[in-house]
Amino acid sequence: IVRRRTIRPMTISAILPQPIAERMSELLAGSGVAGMQGVDVLRLVRAVNNAYDSVLADAMRDGPVTPPRWRILLRLWLEEQMGHSAVNPTHLSRTQQVSKNTISEHLRGLEEAGLVERELDLADRRQFKIRLTEEGRAVVQRCTPGHVQRLNELIACLTPQESEQLVGILNKLHSALRAECEYTAQAEKN
Repeated sequence: IVRRRTIRPMTISAILPQPIAERMSELLAGSGVAGMQGVDVLRLVRAVNNAYDSVLADAMRDGPVTPPRWRILLRLWLEEQMGHSAVNPTHLSRTQQVSKNTISEHLRGLEEAGLVERELDLADRRQFKIRLTEEGRAVVQRCTPGHVQRLNELIACLTPQESEQLVGILNKLHSALRAECEYTAQAEKN
């Protein structure tokens, strides 16, 4: 049985069907809000991310690991390349932007598959550090080039200039959102 995820086609506005967009505009106009650019942009970013997750899951369906677990293995491999032979699960949780429970679940599965191993943190014996096994390194080295090539194919509809411009715009948006998160976190502390 072959199962494929369906990516719903986007409307002409790429965000909301026209009748819904009109109702939203009416609601907002009554409150003095003139446009829906923020809704449109952020919903489209989310839609692109969801489509990316679906495409990557389909591409990796028959592989040795799921996309989230591949990203963890890749992060561990990159940490090794930067001189960190092992990292703690909290660091992985932050870099992968998932909860500690989710990281624990993924690490348990990766450990059972023989792709990572835990070691006691000598600096803090209450903690563990995670490292790649030889098999984990082999999975990263075997799978990553194909996955990256697939991602490059997915954006082949963009010219190099469009791709560069999009990266710049998304970085600008990401910085603004991070600044807002930091501002909110600081305000909550005070």
